[in-house]
Amino acid sequence: MGPYRRSWRKSLIPFMSAIFTLSGCATSVSFQSADQTTTVAGTLFKPDGSGPFPAVVLLHGCGGIRPHFVQWAGAIRDMGYVALLVDSFRPRGISSICANSQTMASMTRDRVADAYGALRHLKGLPFVDGDRVVLMGWSHGGWTTLEAIASRPYRSSPDQFRAAIAFYPWCRDALTEPFRVPVLVLIGGSDDWTPAKKCEDMQARLGPVNPDAPPLRVQVYQDAHHDFDDVAARNCCGHTLQYKRDAAKDAEDQVRRFLAEHIKGAGDDLSLKGLVPPG
Repeated sequence: MGPYRRSWRKSLIPFMSAIFTLSGCATSVSFQSADQTTTVAGTLFKPDGSGPFPAVVLLHGCGGIRPHFVQWAGAIRDMGYVALLVDSFRPRGISSICANSQTMASMTRDRVADAYGALRHLKGLPFVDGDRVVLMGWSHGGWTTLEAIASRPYRSSPDQFRAAIAFYPWCRDALTEPFRVPVLVLIGGSDDWTPAKKCEDMQARLGPVNPDAPPLRVQVYQDAHHDFDDVAARNCCGHTLQYKRDAAKDAEDQVRRFLAEHIKGAGDDLSLKGLVPPG
């Protein structure tokens, strides 16, 4: 397995094109990671109005920022939330870590710090309600999401997420304590990269530890593969990545309901421009 691929300059043009084409108005931001050593880049999507709005921190997968995540950020903005799409790779000169399992494992620590840095940044914005922020990630970002919510070093931090959503994460056997906040896992039953069974086993393992702990729900979509919600999914690293429309549509609905349940205020806008194409 090779080192980080440092070709982020080549990916910058399509990334910026996606920002302007798919999201409309979005603002580039930078903030300090909670590790206090890295300045992280991000793109902020804000609804119309003065707020304060609840917010969602978004963590990309092992291949960095793609149009798929920009689309999600725009959709979440259209639901009435501030969305902060965090780019953990470009500031570190990284393009992808998909082919390096050791790097994927070690990089979760850096990205957990980025997530809490993003939360701290949002809490400093006058149009964000810093007590209503959800963490949401895909693939390696989903893995990082679970690690962030389980992390002992951040357990006593005054900055805490209200809930978390993880799309097709790696559910580690070493996660043995219930999560601090409600968690929703969305994963394909035919995922050959991050097996759904590991997440189902995690749910069965953590449930009896503390019946009063915040709920962990694992939604498995039968016959769906990794990256099932991305219309541009392409196989990678010996694994099947494939879009599945019905699973993507249900996952979109699950996200909308989960966010409404945990951070939506009584007067907030419930509208949503769907990600899934009609028909």
